Amino acid sequence: MKRTLTTTAALAALAWLLPSTTASAQEETTIEEALEALQRKKDPHLPAVAILRQASGPRPEAELDAFADRLAGMVADTTLPRQPGGVRWNAAGALMIAAIPKAGVGYEGTPYLRAFDLLVQVYEGGADDVLRTIRLADPERGPAYVREVFERSERPTLCPVMPGSMGLRPGDTIWAVDGSEPLGVWDPPPECVRGSRTFHKTTWCKAGWVLYEKIVGDASDRMWPGGGIPMSTHQPTPVPDGLPEHVEDWYRRCR
Repeated sequence: MKRTLTTTAALAALAWLLPSTTASAQEETTIEEALEALQRKKDPHLPAVAILRQASGPRPEAELDAFADRLAGMVADTTLPRQPGGVRWNAAGALMIAAIPKAGVGYEGTPYLRAFDLLVQVYEGGADDVLRTIRLADPERGPAYVREVFERSERPTLCPVMPGSMGLRPGDTIWAVDGSEPLGVWDPPPECVRGSRTFHKTTWCKAGWVLYEKIVGDASDRMWPGGGIPMSTHQPTPVPDGLPEHVEDWYRRCR
């Protein structure tokens, strides 16, 4: 696991969302133009944000709600591209920035607070890849919601870890690292079998990553400055030093 812990990824994602110019945010934009802009590469979300934050003047509430509902529908449509620059990504970014109370220079206007609720609605409807977007959409409600998701989710199995067990199939003999003696037979729970580790996909693991990615990233940088986490086919992934106990428990269960 190379150290692409999403401290870097999140910064890159946010950099994509920063406007290259603030002037366009002030220009009157039609709904259809804003939707069309979501397809482009340069400032795709900016016209939509300007509409929802009413940066160029007030709009009827019904018009804002109908437009935001269309954006939420795009985010919920998992057949659309989600990768950076994709339509779902851009629509989610527009809702996120529209909701932020203090979005910064280039995102003037009044926060459209309903956007946060729409992102939550989309997440609870099954689009679980917007959880990080929810965290970023509001400095208070975002982390609180992710923590609520985390705490109400079931913790996955703590998979057994033994030296020399990495890469084995169930029923294989586990040998001491130096090959001197057998230590037993590898018989892990089904969800812990290498190649089918379903715990990575659990809500608890995903929500924990959104909550703890910076803590884990900082600890990894201190322990392995400028590099990746050392990996071995025979040893478990090492745990960075200095993690709080609850974060270490998450790391051992989920990474």
